[in-house]
Amino acid sequence: MSIDIATRGTSLHVTDSIEQRQCVLRMPEPAEVETIDGDRFYFPVDAAARVDTESITLGSYVATFVRNGDGDVVAQMDRTDGVDLGSGEYLIELEQPVKLYVRIEGSLTVETNGMTTTVGTDGDLFVAGRSRHNHPAGTITTTAESREMMRAVSAMSSSLKTTSVERSYPTLRGHPPEIELGDELDIPESMAPADAGVRVEVPPRLRFVYPVAPLAFYLGAEVVPGNVPRLVGEDGFSYRLDGPGGFEETVAQTLKQTLLFDCVARTEGFYEVELAERDEVDQRVDLDWADLYGRALSEQLDAYLSVPYERIADCVPKWKTAGYVAPEAENAELLPYLIDDLATIKAPAGEATTPEQVQSDSLFDFARAGSGPDVAALTGPTRSTTRSMGEERAQRPEGSLPDLVEPEPTGAFETVWADDGVPVGAIKASVDGYRNGIEHTPSQEIGVTVVVNDEGMTEEGDVAEEVYGDDTDFPFDLRVYRNLTTERLSAVLETEREFLHYIGHVESDGFQCSDGRLDARNLDFVGVDAFFLNGCASYDQGMALLENGAVGGVVTLTEVVNSGATRVGKAMVKLLNYGFPLHSALSVASKQSFVGGQYSVVGDGDVDIVQGESIGAPITDIEQVDDGYIARVRLYPDSDLSTGGMASIDIADDRRQHLAPGVLGEVFYSDLESLLEDAEDDLVRYEGEIKWLSELSQ
Repeated sequence: MSIDIATRGTSLHVTDSIEQRQCVLRMPEPAEVETIDGDRFYFPVDAAARVDTESITLGSYVATFVRNGDGDVVAQMDRTDGVDLGSGEYLIELEQPVKLYVRIEGSLTVETNGMTTTVGTDGDLFVAGRSRHNHPAGTITTTAESREMMRAVSAMSSSLKTTSVERSYPTLRGHPPEIELGDELDIPESMAPADAGVRVEVPPRLRFVYPVAPLAFYLGAEVVPGNVPRLVGEDGFSYRLDGPGGFEETVAQTLKQTLLFDCVARTEGFYEVELAERDEVDQRVDLDWADLYGRALSEQLDAYLSVPYERIADCVPKWKTAGYVAPEAENAELLPYLIDDLATIKAPAGEATTPEQVQSDSLFDFARAGSGPDVAALTGPTRSTTRSMGEERAQRPEGSLPDLVEPEPTGAFETVWADDGVPVGAIKASVDGYRNGIEHTPSQEIGVTVVVNDEGMTEEGDVAEEVYGDDTDFPFDLRVYRNLTTERLSAVLETEREFLHYIGHVESDGFQCSDGRLDARNLDFVGVDAFFLNGCASYDQGMALLENGAVGGVVTLTEVVNSGATRVGKAMVKLLNYGFPLHSALSVASKQSFVGGQYSVVGDGDVDIVQGESIGAPITDIEQVDDGYIARVRLYPDSDLSTGGMASIDIADDRRQHLAPGVLGEVFYSDLESLLEDAEDDLVRYEGEIKWLSELSQ
């Protein structure tokens, strides 16, 4: 069992040991916990307990429903609402990193002040948790033959927990089974397609099969051979997938439109929330959501897809993941991980580029955003080890640099590249990384290692040592090493730790140590799960770490000027410690420096180091205008938040739910004092700088 419910003094800890997630609830006094069966809860749970207390307090605001013992909604909680109900059976769902449920048998009071949520009773109080842990349920083996690949892709939908519109919730989709290439097709009996009454017909070639895989998964549709790409359903429903924008674009738009309309329709079901996107969609279409909610899938699609995509395109939330996947058989093994993110998939599209062009583009983008480095910074030393005698500026790193490619923009939060070449501004896909994450063995504490292998880079190391693990509830172990030898660094890399922050010189053939270079390709095993290699041209060494056991990391594609690298490194420390996963952290940190465009993610970009306080990774952008300030709450994706999730803005009086990730809304303030009073001490971005909100008043 991954969920543990236990008390420590006046705190109740609900801990997911596999996902390393923890929720802490406060009690008025120490209490006993008695493990019980989870059948008392309407929804499935992994662990449940009776807690001998009269109230529990969650240290955050949570919009939620109050249900009776049968699961019917009897009250709804909002930011400053209060609930006071007489004796009965009640169930409260709390959206946290560990999915929490509180059951009350007796009277019920729920209070929130917009910052905390307190549940009280004069009867019995029970707490349960369900892990968000989502690993593949098994493995499907397929050959490279396209018709057998179609059957394997069809079986991905076996992980759907429902075929109703509620499958638009990420937690109800389930992680698809793994795919492995083999000598014959082998689909376990338990992995039959969901069979929702719809099929996808495409020509039996991988360039057609891969793009429809996420759509077929989401719809619970079987993929079968056909001359014309189309959706086919019951009662004569048919919809062509080769529209004016081309096959791949039509498939992507069909997936986005279907999910958006499902999110709107689900407000007529178990979760009758006030959804901001419903207001926007209803201004553009005339559909009976209450009627569509209970209809068969083919009838829903017939109604949904009768609306031109262009009419609702600006209502579609920003997509989490877009994948450029070469139609080659070996890339089938990546599909389950892209499908889990409901990625849109297209054949690779991009142009070759050079290190010099990447550096130039990075500088231009930084300057266009309103900032500009000084000349000294541009001509300062880099993090390459190669220096000419008497020269302060480092030369081009030794060895060959990787072949770089700049993918066409996708508009998604993250773009995954599965083809030859090293993508600029995108994630280099790695089956090794994804699978290493599945095989990860949880530890009792979060282990972070900081290595500073150059005396001239101590500033970043000092910040890392000060910030990592500060003010976290989860057990934390920080180790800092300086000026390691090749033997010592080898031992550090082979030690099982959650994260490595490396600061120093790197070449394509190794990490520079006090006695030479260590090439990670020569290691037998890598125990580090995630890493940030803040040195020049660290891509090759990062990929070597993935191949030998790591899950994901941040690397550099070219040489980077030391002053700029330090800025990126310090921003990454703050963001990772706040709960941002690797890719979301880099998305923000890269904008802090003129070298930001020279960094990239390899492997699984959803890996995080420290648990955040909420679902997703939030940051508030504050813009000063002529008559005041505009605050935009932006929620970046993480392993707990994917396309189809919901969240509410935590400032002002907007009580609606918004589809997430993405911008949840914006609020105007006439003065800074009002903003400071309205918000907690959140992480903000103001005038290009990442700060704590409280720092703005200093």
